[in-house]
Amino acid sequence: MIQSRRDFLKNAGKIAVAASVASVLPMASVAEKAEHPFTWTHLDPDATADRAYASFSALGGCCVAVVDAIIGQLADTVGAPFDGIPVKMFTNGGAGYGQSSLCGCVGGAAACIGVVCAPSDSSAILKELCAWYKETNLPIYDKQEKALAQVVPGSVNCADSLGKFFQATGITTLSDPGRVVRCSCLAADVAKKTVELLNAHYGV
Repeated sequence: MIQSRRDFLKNAGKIAVAASVASVLPMASVAEKAEHPFTWTHLDPDATADRAYASFSALGGCCVAVVDAIIGQLADTVGAPFDGIPVKMFTNGGAGYGQSSLCGCVGGAAACIGVVCAPSDSSAILKELCAWYKETNLPIYDKQEKALAQVVPGSVNCADSLGKFFQATGITTLSDPGRVVRCSCLAADVAKKTVELLNAHYGV
């Protein structure tokens, strides 16, 4: 079938437009894609702790509080690529991911470390963070409101860490204001320690 001159010109125009769009979009997508790991920038540990404490109640729990204190802060100060990470996706890490398993503070910290470190470095820094968490009398943070008691968690599991706090205070429910203060302070401690480790790792 012989194509008319009109149809030929019409189709040629469509092909030209499609080729033009195709030539631009891949370049834009490549330019926007960030390579892993993201570049770490110095953060003030104390300011990070304050933000984590506030974010615990503002955003909904320990995991998202730690991530907002670190990734959220970098999104505000550095912008891309950190502003492309929705911190609220980490809300489900609260209360040991809803299962009293891994402490959400540690889970949030692990995510932050993983974003800005190569895998081998990430594992080493996370190991150091977990050792500190298990062996330290926590929480330390008391700038806003002091926790009712400090305990050595002995484990990174929420059930163990929080369980020891319950034993020390007689608190039995997650809704108790004393528990909220304790976990807010713990989020502040973990966020601060994570930033200290990352600042030291990158020498900034």
